[in-house]
Amino acid sequence: MKIAVLSDSHDHIWNFKKAITAIEGMGIETVIHLGDLVSPFVLEELNGFSGTMHLIFGNNPGDKYLLLKKVESLGGQVIHHGIRGELEISGKRIAFVHDPHYAYALARTGDYDICLFGHTHRWHQEYVEKTLLLNPGEILGKKEPPSWAMIDLNTMEVERIFLE
Repeated sequence: MKIAVLSDSHDHIWNFKKAITAIEGMGIETVIHLGDLVSPFVLEELNGFSGTMHLIFGNNPGDKYLLLKKVESLGGQVIHHGIRGELEISGKRIAFVHDPHYAYALARTGDYDICLFGHTHRWHQEYVEKTLLLNPGEILGKKEPPSWAMIDLNTMEVERIFLE
């Protein structure tokens, strides 16, 4: 099974839509967004996406109340985890946060197969012992070309996908 990992879209609806369209085209049904989505209207770009998005707050959460109301109105298509998320998918334990320091700490526990983070707007991939620590870069495209990550949970291969 493959999952998509996005971060730091900062209301760039055009790049967000490009990413979701590519993800849908690849048949990926699970997206994890690592925060700084910001405005509820960005979630309208999920129209047509048949999968589920897991979302957390970043350090630029925008209007939390309206964002959570929008999430609620989507009937389970988006699951908001607050400031920290945990999932088990295909037998892989995944933790996700926005802050890199928190992600490193979680990775060092050895409790997870994958720890994901955002915030820096820069691609980062390394192993901390046996835990994959990954930042998919940014959807915004301010510090680096806009990108997201695809993780094959069966092989643990990671691919960086650039938006065109």
